[in-house]
Amino acid sequence: MHDSAAETAPFPTVTLEEIADAFPSFGRTLILTHVNPDGDCVGSAFALAHLIEATGKEARVVCPTPLPRRLRFLAGNDETADRTVLAAGEAEGYDTLLAVDVASPVQLGDFAPLIPRVRFLIDHHGLGTPFAPHLVDPKASAAGEIVSRLYALLRDRGTVPVLPEAARCLYAAIAADTGSFAFSNTTEETMRTAGALLSEINADAAKTGRPDTAEICRILFAQRTFRELTAERHTVEGLRFFEDGRLAAVLFTQQNLADWGLTEEDIGNAVDTPRAVEGVLVALSLRQQKADPRAYKVSSRANADVNCAAVCARFGGGGHVRAAGCTITADTPEEALAVAAAAFGEAIRTWTADHT
Repeated sequence: MHDSAAETAPFPTVTLEEIADAFPSFGRTLILTHVNPDGDCVGSAFALAHLIEATGKEARVVCPTPLPRRLRFLAGNDETADRTVLAAGEAEGYDTLLAVDVASPVQLGDFAPLIPRVRFLIDHHGLGTPFAPHLVDPKASAAGEIVSRLYALLRDRGTVPVLPEAARCLYAAIAADTGSFAFSNTTEETMRTAGALLSEINADAAKTGRPDTAEICRILFAQRTFRELTAERHTVEGLRFFEDGRLAAVLFTQQNLADWGLTEEDIGNAVDTPRAVEGVLVALSLRQQKADPRAYKVSSRANADVNCAAVCARFGGGGHVRAAGCTITADTPEEALAVAAAAFGEAIRTWTADHT
């Protein structure tokens, strides 16, 4: 299943079978992720690396921005996690480049010059700009769900054996993008896929003592640092409400982070706090960027089918109906918040009018 953006792009769509057919031809492989990589992106990328390595080829996952501390466990060890940093010129030593969970070129950040060399893109975002031959399925809950299908196909063909570590990465990817299977993007297919992974992971855990699915979810959702708890406190204190309480937002400036002793990583999940407030239809977090103080990264999450992706697309971003992101340029933090509140407020009013 491909979205309309994918169908009209100047790059061909490809099938799962075509990617599987190409697997034996992959050489030394570099797997590209998006800026500020999340659990789905990281889990899917490292799962792909496990699949490629099982065919006897070298594979390396790299991130245009630092790999979040809480997701380093998906790399398997610190050495692999540290190698997600790509030095200038290192990409020249790789024969095959893949991209996963990257909706558009801008999400590649400093990796954008590598786009002409990307052989395949695997993604699940409904609004995006494919930049290579691509498999895009917006009905999939996560990129990890698509890579899970690839894993099953390669295993059925005998191309790869059972790979519990790949399964762990894929389960984490799907759990992360579905909010531990609580979000509306969770489908019957999602649960079937996760169930098959669960059986494989927990059978291996019983024999080896490696993490089972409960431990994976504990790390993803129930383990926080003291600084993250500090960030949550400041998030609650800084909540702003619009549209009669239907829109909630929190704004972080670089000065805030300096004053509180926090980093970008500490506030990475801040949008979940306003989203949890009763009556909120859309939640936003805005983060002023250190490299460009006039740029504010916006994360949006909806509790109804208010089309966040369409709003974010107006600012050059994208994503899913209920989860999307973009960057707003403004002279002051308050101006950025006002622009975001106006855009998402309009979407909320339109959705409300259609559902009353």
